Amino acid sequence: MEERAVFPFRAHAGRAVVALLVLLGYVITLAPTVTLWDAGEFITAAKVLGVPHPPGTPLFVLMGNVWARLVAVGGYAWRLNLMSACFSAAGAGCLFLVAQRLLDGEVAWLRLAGAASAAILSAFTFTGWQNSNETEVYTVATFSISAICWLCIRWRDVRGTQRAPHMLLLIVYIAALSVGNHLLALLVGPAVSIFMAHTLHSSPAPDPIERRQEWAECVALTALWIVLIAVGLGSTTLLLLSGALLLAAVGACFWTGTIAFPVAAIAIAAAGVSIYAFLYVRSGLQPLLDEANPETWKNLLAVIRREQFGSRGIFDNPMVPGGPRTLTVFGQQILNYGQYFSWQWGRALPLGAMVVLACVFFLLGLVGFNFVRRRDKGFAYLLGVLWLVTGFGLVIYMNFKAGFSMWWNDYPTIAQHEVRERDYFFVVSYQLASMFAGFGLVSLLRARASRRFGIGAIAVVTVLPFAANFTAASRRHGADATVARDFAYNLLQSVEPYGVLFGFGDNDTFPVWYLQEVEGVRQDVTQINLSLANLDWYLHQLATRPIRPFDPAGAPALYRSLAPPQPPRGAPLPLSDQDIASMRPMQVGEDGVFRAGSFALAFKRGQVLRTSDQVILYAIATYLPARSVTFGVSSGRGSWLGLDPHLVFQGLVFKVVPRADTVHRWVPGIQGTMVDSARTRVLVDSVFQFGQLFAREGLELEPAAHQVATSFSVPFLELGNAAALRGEQDRALTYLRRAYHLSPNQPLGGLIRRAETQGVRTLFQP
Repeated sequence: MEERAVFPFRAHAGRAVVALLVLLGYVITLAPTVTLWDAGEFITAAKVLGVPHPPGTPLFVLMGNVWARLVAVGGYAWRLNLMSACFSAAGAGCLFLVAQRLLDGEVAWLRLAGAASAAILSAFTFTGWQNSNETEVYTVATFSISAICWLCIRWRDVRGTQRAPHMLLLIVYIAALSVGNHLLALLVGPAVSIFMAHTLHSSPAPDPIERRQEWAECVALTALWIVLIAVGLGSTTLLLLSGALLLAAVGACFWTGTIAFPVAAIAIAAAGVSIYAFLYVRSGLQPLLDEANPETWKNLLAVIRREQFGSRGIFDNPMVPGGPRTLTVFGQQILNYGQYFSWQWGRALPLGAMVVLACVFFLLGLVGFNFVRRRDKGFAYLLGVLWLVTGFGLVIYMNFKAGFSMWWNDYPTIAQHEVRERDYFFVVSYQLASMFAGFGLVSLLRARASRRFGIGAIAVVTVLPFAANFTAASRRHGADATVARDFAYNLLQSVEPYGVLFGFGDNDTFPVWYLQEVEGVRQDVTQINLSLANLDWYLHQLATRPIRPFDPAGAPALYRSLAPPQPPRGAPLPLSDQDIASMRPMQVGEDGVFRAGSFALAFKRGQVLRTSDQVILYAIATYLPARSVTFGVSSGRGSWLGLDPHLVFQGLVFKVVPRADTVHRWVPGIQGTMVDSARTRVLVDSVFQFGQLFAREGLELEPAAHQVATSFSVPFLELGNAAALRGEQDRALTYLRRAYHLSPNQPLGGLIRRAETQGVRTLFQP
């Protein structure tokens, strides 16, 4: 079979134009610095060649490090954000080629415009666009899937030539390498296998020997794909089963005379998966970021298996531990997917308009799928199966808890909900739905529209989601563009030289890692994440790292006189191996008092102390009074231990001071602790950074940014309260209004109106 020359120079030029247009849209909306959630960790890992959270994403870390060195433009975080944008844009280029190949035979303008529309629509779905504006692994995964889809089409075009197995081997390599980025890329496997099987069944090779060889190669590729999934999951059982299947496939290839293909495929897959050796080697060199410490085979396997996060089966009820996954739960998960689906084409619009637009694109997608099915069943199998697997398939497999914004009446506790919206897991299904919508538009126009009207209609429909998603998807133009960096900066600058800063979650930890390790800000502060402090490997790392020097030039002037001339000696948390081994969750046997100098904290019989609680007590005993021990404003401040009488609020942290509630120069705060209003006022007015939060009249923030803004409002509330206690009307109202701007709520609004009309002193009257 001769290779068809169906992709002339014009097609590849179109791909380049589409990719550049998409990239331009991304760059316009690119985050200027670090963003919330995992981005700070990934940027830090790329900078220090470290190991981020399981499964470690070694491919992404290595690519990020090389990319940031080669693209020496802008800040380090911006460069890695740009890398995400480039991968997504390249993926759009691949999807353009897929779409243009499907539309082969249409008039030139419709083929070009239709393919461009399908690719651009897929690129500017809300979730895909947001992923592309920050440092995230999903953009590399979506590029891998797009490239593999394109290679499948090329394999079909060159069947019968020497290039056909080369296409399959390249697919294997991309898939194997993608294991080191994110397993999302492997979800294209069922679509590839079904596409190949359909192609071989519907268009069998004329030569019986060649026909058997192609089927053997298809089986071998499918078996190898399952092996890759087993490796990515770290599943020994699945690895044994898939290995047996692969061995049988190799035997079939040997029997048909194509033994070279499975041998080469296995070798190439091994080369791709070998990227995980980076974790083993690099962890042994003790990088600054070394999550789960995979320097031994046991630890490496634990990282690949994601043991740190635990697991649940697809039949478990994620909201009710020990309960079964009922049809009600599954229905709620489907509706949650539907909620995310409705966001994709008009997230910035009012709810009604957003849903209507989503319905329009859904109907266009149905028309488009029918068009694809009638035109080329192979394409329908490839794209349709991929849509099912990355949509409903993931709903079944991931078995998420209730969405962050849904089902609160049914599940009232935060533990029963995901900590954030999980729409990004389903990004490929949204992109494919947009492609089908583009094909639906072609189907409606192909026999009824003139060239001028058709191009105009395609342009309008293609641009519509771009405009309707712009303000919601942009990470550059919103008031929260720098909120992650500002939060980390303000937290660190609230801590005195060589102090300890306890955090709890991703958003008060990962941006701090970024600021310290990438920008070099306040490296003297020891940041301890209380969630990770329950894990031995994390405590061992804190016990072996050096304390870094205080840089007066990068800290508030008021701290310069507080810093000792030399950094303290030893590790940030000088624990011995025996100390760490003894720190296990325990129940207090009898009433008692924990004492450390003048600090005393009572415990009752039966009270449970987690490992992280013991770390807090150890830090207090080790550091006080020479060094400060603080809790970030969103960390819970150790209130579960009864620390409130020993806390004073300053800036964005609670500082441990023995019997702080007896210190008269501080004022009682609204949170139940004392407040150092003098220091907080200096920090808030002269040191802290708030980006564009005060440059807008009203704030429309996504949930995580809103939580940060709420944290920012706390020092303003405390300063307003302190000023009101002193009878300072104007100053109190100024701070309270700023707090309300950051976190508007009805009770605070009522207090402000009361203070405006009756005076601030009336706020303390019953």
